[in-house]
Amino acid sequence: MTGDKTPAGWRGPKARATSRRPWVLFALCLWGVRAGALPYVPTDDSIVLESVAARSALDRLAPLRHTVAENPKDLAATLELARAYLQMGRAGGDPRFVAYAQAALLPWLRDRNAPEPVLVLQAITLQNQHQFAAAMTILDRAIQLDPNDPQVWLTRATIFSLRNDRANARRACARLTRTADSLVALTCLAGIDSRNGRLAPSFAALRQVFENNNDLPAELRAWVLTQLADMAERLGNDPAAQEYLQAAIQATPEDGYCLAAYADLLIRERRYSEVIGLLAGREAQDNLLLRLSIAGQGLGSSDGRRWSEMYATRVAAAQADGDIVHLREQAMFALDVQHDPARALRIAEQNWQQQREPADVRVYWRAAHATHGAAGELTETRLRQWLAITNYEDATLAEVRR
Repeated sequence: MTGDKTPAGWRGPKARATSRRPWVLFALCLWGVRAGALPYVPTDDSIVLESVAARSALDRLAPLRHTVAENPKDLAATLELARAYLQMGRAGGDPRFVAYAQAALLPWLRDRNAPEPVLVLQAITLQNQHQFAAAMTILDRAIQLDPNDPQVWLTRATIFSLRNDRANARRACARLTRTADSLVALTCLAGIDSRNGRLAPSFAALRQVFENNNDLPAELRAWVLTQLADMAERLGNDPAAQEYLQAAIQATPEDGYCLAAYADLLIRERRYSEVIGLLAGREAQDNLLLRLSIAGQGLGSSDGRRWSEMYATRVAAAQADGDIVHLREQAMFALDVQHDPARALRIAEQNWQQQREPADVRVYWRAAHATHGAAGELTETRLRQWLAITNYEDATLAEVRR
């Protein structure tokens, strides 16, 4: 069912977020976060394993780690450490930090009466590992303890959004209108409605209320900008999408999610040299290495072959570990680098059972269209039916059939 009215709270053209509460910065930087399997072990000494920025961030956490080690029951320090780990995992695309956050929370989780903030952080770590049902169970416990915690509702909205469950996602976003900053609530609602028949009005409304200025926290600015970029791209306005993504990267230069989103736009436009310039030196992040391998493949470069071999090794390791988190990326690799659409379709189908974000729709659609025969035709039919039911709009899907 499509939205039949303007989302709740979209009354004034100048609604703004003014709060600097820590939950806002933390929750927003986790929207769209991706986790992975075990840490990658390079086979070549020339491969970058850890960036100086990540190492410096870890060093800065040393006093806090010492505090928690000395007193694991120091709740404030534990929460601060776990949040810092998750933020680092988001920025660098490194799944190790999710495990570090879980380890910090463990002494509290052993208690059947764990505090509500601990439950919320644990739910977020489970969400990152695509354990959505378990995350929701813990969030239900958290709601019983504090039904007015905005981070609970934003986390629920995130999970429902990943699955394009409009009704539940919108209900969670609506709760934010009472408990959170106005811009957070409006962005949450716009993101959901834009995927369910209200793309153009959602984009126009969010663009109207958003002011990209330095008074806003960088993470909040980047989140809103990536939402606007996603809507612009689906509307077929690539120049606007590029401007929004460039602004998001300027706000949070090390954010792997923003970098990957911009790289995907450049790849779709076959601007491969720009992808390599954007992601140079970031081979340690699996999702960015994938984009490098696709761009290198497009240019037919020796670096492209090297990146492809590196990524194939990581995929093999992930599959051996039973990793089901990076299926979207694995489908992209099978389709765009290995040129195996049938395999890409199988992986994309498995991924479709977990999450249905715009990037998931695109790779599933492209794999189906590239797969000749009954399997591809059947999938395209199912996808067209889903598009009709949800009123999902995406101009990039039409490009595949040209």
